[in-house]
Amino acid sequence: MSLPTLASSRRRRCALAAIAVCLGSSITAVGPAQAAPAPDAQPPIAAQAAAANPAGGAQANDADPAKKPLPAPPEPAAAAKKELPLKGDKQADVDLNKPAPAAGQVKIRDLKQSAPEVPAGAVSFSNQEAGPASTLVLFDTTGDYAKLGEYYALSMGTLASHSGTVTTLPVKDYVAGLAGRFTNVVYIGSTYDEPLPRAFIDDALTGNIPVMWSGFNIWQLAKTDADRAAFTQRYGWDAATSYIDSADRVTKISYNGASLKRNELNSGGIIAPHITREKDVKVLGRAECSKPDGAATACASVAQSGTTSFPWAVSSSGMTFIGEIPLTYLGEQDRYIAAADILLDFLQPGAQQFRQAAVRLEDVTPDSDPEELQAIVDYLHSQNVPFQMAVVPKYIDPKGTENNGTPKELTLKDAPELVEVLQDAVNKGGTIVQHGTTHQFGTLDNPYNAVSADDFEFIRSWCSATNDTKAPPIDCQDKSFVQIGGALPGTSQEWASERVDQGRQIFGEVDLPTPEIFETPHYSATREAYYGIGEHYSVRYERELLYAGTLTNTQAGPHDYYGQFFPYAVNDPYGTHVLPENLGNFEPNEINQHPPRLAQEVIDAAKLNLVNTHATASFFFHPYYPLPELKKIVAGIKAEGYTFVPASELK
Repeated sequence: MSLPTLASSRRRRCALAAIAVCLGSSITAVGPAQAAPAPDAQPPIAAQAAAANPAGGAQANDADPAKKPLPAPPEPAAAAKKELPLKGDKQADVDLNKPAPAAGQVKIRDLKQSAPEVPAGAVSFSNQEAGPASTLVLFDTTGDYAKLGEYYALSMGTLASHSGTVTTLPVKDYVAGLAGRFTNVVYIGSTYDEPLPRAFIDDALTGNIPVMWSGFNIWQLAKTDADRAAFTQRYGWDAATSYIDSADRVTKISYNGASLKRNELNSGGIIAPHITREKDVKVLGRAECSKPDGAATACASVAQSGTTSFPWAVSSSGMTFIGEIPLTYLGEQDRYIAAADILLDFLQPGAQQFRQAAVRLEDVTPDSDPEELQAIVDYLHSQNVPFQMAVVPKYIDPKGTENNGTPKELTLKDAPELVEVLQDAVNKGGTIVQHGTTHQFGTLDNPYNAVSADDFEFIRSWCSATNDTKAPPIDCQDKSFVQIGGALPGTSQEWASERVDQGRQIFGEVDLPTPEIFETPHYSATREAYYGIGEHYSVRYERELLYAGTLTNTQAGPHDYYGQFFPYAVNDPYGTHVLPENLGNFEPNEINQHPPRLAQEVIDAAKLNLVNTHATASFFFHPYYPLPELKKIVAGIKAEGYTFVPASELK
């Protein structure tokens, strides 16, 4: 492979930032087998108290490697046949051809009176300082898509951490009255007809603890005449006669006056609630039916709407329902934004409204141009905009890729002009964020060239010609696919901790403030590396990877993870407070299968986030790109009513 130019290197840095955006945009499992994490790796003591510990004996798991982002659960047979889920259920004792039987007033039970102890298999994280809620997240663990259940619990649970403490538990382990231990219960139905404990059904039907239900299996609360009558009487809609609509093309969700995108890969269908008492049911969002050209069209009769839309999310009498799992194939303008807000309003009714923005200057290294950075610092200061600088304290080009074949190594000590700019920036409202230590790994092409700010530092990466994780590694080209997964040679939790600390010390050597916030290079690390980083930093500012096994106290394979971004601050299962970056970045180039992303797209994403009670507009910008583009983004976000704050103040 020919030696890259400086321009191509910069494009590469941005391309990998785009990859980070992509990882945060879909549940993903990628890559051929790499070295398994160190079997003796354990989380720090603080993290052990907050999350499940990694188990020993790690083994690579390539039995069913994903070749593309994991989809939502596939279309069930009932949806394909346009049949009600209960039609083929031999255990159901209801007449679907008749309206729900009448019921008297449903007697609501106080579950707090005799709530049992939390089962031993539960995993808890976050803290009460985050908010008033204590949330029980229940998830499916059976069937061919059992792994999805844990992913969705991780995703929804981490969102719920914004509002208080979180406890996760397989739904099969639910015991009578357990909901009474919590302020709220969230259930994600990912396995079609997952066997639900009778205790959970009873508590959802007649308990006094609010329940949010997402996805399949709501019909199990109406399998008998008595249950159906109680459900319909209490909630104002009939779960027994609510279809799974997979007949309609739904690419948009309307919510709070905005139109949010929905990826067509979500083909499993949306449960359309059959509302029987409109006055008692609040429709929170609607699924918009459209033709292939995007024009509105009447929804199929299966949706039971008679219009061009049908209810996507509803609430009534303590039950909030979303007709799908809105956690797959995500993007910065996706209906995921609405789901996050619905969850917030469910957990914190009447929460105070926020409109906060933040900007981060990305990939500042000892090799960066001080004048480029100074110009941006002066502009942001003139606009009274607090800002962050993601600083890589040590620059390494071990092969001389960008230095005519001569290896190059610099620390901040070797860049006094840049340090002077950084000191000035701090005086003008800038906050230094440690962005890895070298933002690369040794002499390994990981995946590109071992040059700082180009490569990954805390996880293995490589390029392939096709988006097939079993495809052989190749020299990276503009049209290559970048894959990640697995531990780097000789790395462990201890290694990650020591490496972060080495970089951390460099700031003090040049009289810069020791950072209090960390950003993982390209938003990616192994689970062990996250724990190692957490020994020095309790706060990260980024998107992140969340690994299977975290909620089940097992060691998953190196590719059993998904990426997530957050519309507000959260507390993750690794014991870290994560500040949100939810808009992505300006990127004018198409590279590594990622399209350009221009300033207006960042602004448009900020505008859509205004549907949130806690609305955040947080993005990053590379200083070597034209300053007018940054000005455009800042002005556009301000025009939408956001106020820029230090990232540490993001709520």
